[in-house]
Amino acid sequence: MKLGIMGNQKGAYAVIFTLILLVLLGFVALGIEAGRWYLVRAELSKSVDAAALAGANSISSPIADQLAEDFGRENFYASYLGTPGLGTAGDVQFQAARIGINRIGVTGNVNATPILAQLFGVTTIPVQAFGIAQKNKVEIMMVLDRSGSMGNPISKMNALKQAAVGNCSNPQTRGFVCYFEDTQNEDRIGLVSFASTARVDLALGYDFVDPITTAAIAMSPIGATNMAQALSLAGGPQGLPDQSGLPANQRLQQFVVFFTDGRPTAFQGSFRYRGNTFEAVATVPGNCPIPPSASYPNVYPNLYSATAEGVAVSSPSHPYPAGSGDTTQMCRSSLQGNNLFLTTMWNRFTIVPPTTPYTIGQCVNDGVLGRYVCEEAREMAFVSAQALKNRGVMIYTIGLQPDADADFLKRLSSDCPNWQNSWPACNANSGFSYIAPTPAELQAIFNIIARDIKLRLVQ
Repeated sequence: MKLGIMGNQKGAYAVIFTLILLVLLGFVALGIEAGRWYLVRAELSKSVDAAALAGANSISSPIADQLAEDFGRENFYASYLGTPGLGTAGDVQFQAARIGINRIGVTGNVNATPILAQLFGVTTIPVQAFGIAQKNKVEIMMVLDRSGSMGNPISKMNALKQAAVGNCSNPQTRGFVCYFEDTQNEDRIGLVSFASTARVDLALGYDFVDPITTAAIAMSPIGATNMAQALSLAGGPQGLPDQSGLPANQRLQQFVVFFTDGRPTAFQGSFRYRGNTFEAVATVPGNCPIPPSASYPNVYPNLYSATAEGVAVSSPSHPYPAGSGDTTQMCRSSLQGNNLFLTTMWNRFTIVPPTTPYTIGQCVNDGVLGRYVCEEAREMAFVSAQALKNRGVMIYTIGLQPDADADFLKRLSSDCPNWQNSWPACNANSGFSYIAPTPAELQAIFNIIARDIKLRLVQ
């Protein structure tokens, strides 16, 4: 029996194959084009975000929006990734606008050019991305070493002043504060300096460049190294305000920039001598060893005024030996050929036991007493820094060789969230602690930190 034309199915397979092939080609084209569209949009989105960040970083400039648009075009130029060329319909366009007083919004538009999709009549694919960034306000306390070692040689002190303040009108000699010159009406900076005593040279405030320059230039090297008191002042009434009680979205970013060329050799405390209590600063001459070490200064500590730099306490002249503080307990001093009797109690020991074992009323020798000063000065610096970290303050530390203790400064900095953690937890370099091999390298480090803070302010 012969079949008619309508009964012949041999050509049906060709038709079905052709239809399936078209569908498959459509899916392939869609997949290829989707990948291209995604790539174009991803790159456009990155460029928009970068443009918004650049604009927010210059929010105080009257041309911040123009800077943002220019930055966008630098990162995603016309014809990039096969998009239309400059002046062609659908070429890349960036539009920036201020949002409020501290934010920049950037919109990017471009046409992606299809290839296989043109077979189906698709000639352009509009791609858009939007980004927004804001410039946060900042509060910074600079904490700078003016101890006697900074004058040996004096070039160290001169290099520090140049790095901290410099000359803002000369791009080659711009100091740290110059990076915030254009936001003096929004940001606040203050200055604490320390030797045997610490002082607030400039309270945290606006319009800081000129007064902080004057204060820094006036610093002169003298005395020991009282880091703990300096860090305490940085977070005190004239320093960074405590934001612990504020919601996270209402807090300003706060920083401490800490510099030293040595190790802590002094601390301020309460002392009791023959029934009388007074505030003083205990110091050791020279430098403390870098722990861990069994070698400590075999010299007696000195007591100095807690308010006047370099003024010695007359009675007792030094906290030797660490006695009970009463009027009857006496410890004979070998310093005066056994002719001098003193008994001084360190009130700190009644609150925080020293690392080296101590008994109230104990008469100790000069070397042990020197160890007490070094260990207490070191631990009190850690405690003062930790109090700032617990409030959300980020601490940068800069040490100058050869006497700076790199491990101590890393623990002091925000590289170490808690100085009491085991050492490996604080050993990773997160960019908050620096060591300068020579004074000449201080300016570059201060500039790195200034730029890093500026970047952290933009979100």
